[in-house]
Amino acid sequence: MYQQITLAQHQLDAYNARDIDRFLECYAENIQLMNFPDNTVFCSGKEEMRARYGKMFEDKQSLHCRLVKRIVCGDFAIDEEEVDGLVDGRIVHATAIYEVRDNLIQKAWFIRGE
Repeated sequence: MYQQITLAQHQLDAYNARDIDRFLECYAENIQLMNFPDNTVFCSGKEEMRARYGKMFEDKQSLHCRLVKRIVCGDFAIDEEEVDGLVDGRIVHATAIYEVRDNLIQKAWFIRGE
C-alpha cells in the first residue's frame, strides 16, 4: 500500500513542478495511459509520455493539479483531482487510476469530468 501512495504522490509533486524527469521516474518503460472505461490507449511508452507531457509542462506554465481524495486498493491508487491551467478558464475535474507493480506505475486510466 505504501508503494502506491508514494508513487502517486511523487508523480503528482513532479507534475505540479512540471519536472518531466522526476515525473517519469514513477512510470514503467512500457507504460500505457488509457481512457476509462473504454481502455483506449492515448499514450504508449515512456518516450511518448516524455514528448506529450514535456510539451505540456513547457506550454502550460500555470498547470496545477490539486488532490481531492486518494484511495488505495490492492495494486491500485485512485486519485480524484482538480486540474487548473490545462484548459483555459476552467478547472477540470478528473480521476486517475494507477496500477502499481514492481515499484513502478505500469498502467494508468483517466476519467475526465466537467
